[in-house]
Amino acid sequence: MDLQALSSKAFAPVVSLFRNHRTLITGTAVCVVGVVSLSILSDLIDDYNEWYELGPNGIPLNFFGYLAQKLATPLARDDVFEPFPHNLEKLSKKHGPIVMTTFLTIGTAGDNDGEVPLRKGERPVVPPYVGPHRQTTQKASEAMRAKQEAFLHDLTAANPTLFEVKPSWLEGPRFNAIWIRSDVPQLDEIKKIGGEFAHPHGEGSTHLLLSLVDAAAAIESGWAERHRMSGALIPWGFVMIYAPRDDDELEIWKEFIVASARYALGGKKDFQMPSSKSKKNKS
Repeated sequence: MDLQALSSKAFAPVVSLFRNHRTLITGTAVCVVGVVSLSILSDLIDDYNEWYELGPNGIPLNFFGYLAQKLATPLARDDVFEPFPHNLEKLSKKHGPIVMTTFLTIGTAGDNDGEVPLRKGERPVVPPYVGPHRQTTQKASEAMRAKQEAFLHDLTAANPTLFEVKPSWLEGPRFNAIWIRSDVPQLDEIKKIGGEFAHPHGEGSTHLLLSLVDAAAAIESGWAERHRMSGALIPWGFVMIYAPRDDDELEIWKEFIVASARYALGGKKDFQMPSSKSKKNKS
């Protein structure tokens, strides 16, 4: 059997149809491709606008910044609510027992039955972009943001030889961050992110670094979610604490800041709490 002849015979009707209706078929194909392309372009524009509305961050607020975070998406994680998505044994060997040490004073034995208190209500909405990492609901008021900034400055003022407040390296100069001073010994994880261990965002959420067990406790109790790039470009314990909605939640937020500071210092330094009756808090 002549397969070439058979193939030609089989496709003859199709070829004849195309020849007789070439303009119609070509026009229809162009229209279909155009509609699909417009749909994709429309979705891309909507996504870009939603991303842009999140505001200034550590990457350029333009198409190139948007493209950069899109290209980083394959490296990003989706299990941001998983308390322990990593190999604890492997990380403990690499970083030492400190990653399995808690530095939180809330949730200790005799307080809330040894557990971090649960955050009330649903988690805020956080769009799934690699960056910026922000919440778009349950935002902090301007008064609350002022209290957050004041605490960073007060903690630094109480410990000028350990901490300093200066523009964020991770989020850009629009946001203040609290840093371990460069002349103070730092954990390798802190060195990886330039010595910056916490920075609040404009809507009140805060990125900070916690030990693995404290990060897990914050996530499990509803106060935080892990950054999508944790375990890749940034440490596993890098989380986002949600914006405090009232003064009680502000106190919880402060506890996470202090726990982050203790961890960043490697648990080896005493420091003063910012209060009129300041007392040493030992790691």
